[in-house]
Amino acid sequence: MTTIPAAVVALVVLSAAGLVPTVGLVGLRWITVPLLPLSGSVAAAAAATGFLALGGTFMGWFVGVAVTAAGVVGVHWARRPDRRPWRVSRLRAVGPGIVYRVIGVMGMVGIVGTSAWSLRGLSTATVGFDARALWLTRAGWFLQSHHQLLIKMRVPDVVLIQSAYPPLVSASTAVAWSVTGTHTMRLGVVVVALLNACVLIVAAFALVEAGRRFTLRLATPPAVGRLSVAPSVVGVVAAVLLVFVASGVTEPFLTNGYADPIWSLAGVGAVAYGLQLQEGASDRSVAFILILVAGLSKNEGVANAVPLVVLVASRAAIGHRRGDQHRGWWHPVAVGAGVLVAVGAWPTLMKAIHARGATTTLSVTSHLWTRTTASFHGMAPYLHVLVLALPIAVAGGVVLSRVRRTGGLGNDWWAWAAVGGGLVTVGGDLVLGSGAIAPWLETTVHRVTEFDALAGWWIVAIWGVVASGAPAQTRRRSEDASSSTEPREDEPVDEKPVDDEPVELGPVHATPAVGGR
Repeated sequence: MTTIPAAVVALVVLSAAGLVPTVGLVGLRWITVPLLPLSGSVAAAAAATGFLALGGTFMGWFVGVAVTAAGVVGVHWARRPDRRPWRVSRLRAVGPGIVYRVIGVMGMVGIVGTSAWSLRGLSTATVGFDARALWLTRAGWFLQSHHQLLIKMRVPDVVLIQSAYPPLVSASTAVAWSVTGTHTMRLGVVVVALLNACVLIVAAFALVEAGRRFTLRLATPPAVGRLSVAPSVVGVVAAVLLVFVASGVTEPFLTNGYADPIWSLAGVGAVAYGLQLQEGASDRSVAFILILVAGLSKNEGVANAVPLVVLVASRAAIGHRRGDQHRGWWHPVAVGAGVLVAVGAWPTLMKAIHARGATTTLSVTSHLWTRTTASFHGMAPYLHVLVLALPIAVAGGVVLSRVRRTGGLGNDWWAWAAVGGGLVTVGGDLVLGSGAIAPWLETTVHRVTEFDALAGWWIVAIWGVVASGAPAQTRRRSEDASSSTEPREDEPVDEKPVDDEPVELGPVHATPAVGGR
């Protein structure tokens, strides 16, 4: 089987593995489609962990994990028929709902098209050094016997200390090799690049979601007759531009088999859906899936998964405590704890089996200042966007905070907390590590800073969406003021306002998620 058909078959198999749990958690949304292979890659990583820990065969574990996850969701649907996505009542596509769907189609077409363009590097059959030496090499290990896998993970004579890195990229490649019979580096690179494109689509579409939800919220009475589509249009444009920016930031690693783009883009998507969009079970489920993708892809993803889980769960718990669902505040906390357990299972297993590279040595205290200054100067050239994002965030917080709340977007501090967590985890690893700092920075700093750079660009983009809604917000406030004027004494006062009828705005969260509120 040639590379292109094999890659299609591999993505179909991964998507099939992630179909039921993704639909159960996220619902029937535009982003459900690109999330399917990502959820399947999480199942592949879980299969690699189980195979290494308990034996058997890798593909046996993969099928078992996929069937078990589908069975759990199936039991939930059997007990709660109202949670089945195909039975959820859909609001009619009238008024703003038509615009809502049209904007969604335009946004998805634009993002998919630009994401496909970002994969143009695949036209050259290039395999990165780390991809060949680590990520794709380990894929072959997972297809061998359990005994042979243990030997290759433990043998200290092999100069490959990164063999203890999380398994998602290697496991996804192993699935592709197994189901197609095509064991080539080229197929592995293409499959990883397609997974990168999927996570890029999901992260970028958050801007489209923000823009069209903003439009619907601004369309509430009395402004329903004067729908402002500016936030929706800006959201689509910003999403497309973000894909171009992300392609430039992650090149050439987006298409040469490296694991850095997938965890960085997944982290940005988790910030978008878990910390910036309207707080809800479906968006939160997207965030947790993306955190699993990041945490199971690379050590830096593991480190960043911890603050991301804490932030997403904290925001959800605070939202429950402030709302009318005080009893459910612990639900997102419990799910977040489960995500941390899933992310931490592989590093724990590496230490339990005494895998090569599972232990780290800290630098001596006398070198900390030298390593800190070197890390700062090494990371700074790749984080110049933060110099742009910070004043924009400050100005936006002063001038546009009311508009941002009207659009239902999360406070900007949540995103900045995630950026700070990324800087601390990556910078702390460089400062506290024992490897020679100069060559370490030269070979890795441009890759490990991708998350913070992309998050900075996302912050800039979301403020652009917020600013586009300011005119409509001003008009709405003036109409609210005029509609609330006191009647004259000779005019009768109605007991019931004219605008008391509910207005259907469209299915912003029409599909509830498993375990949602």
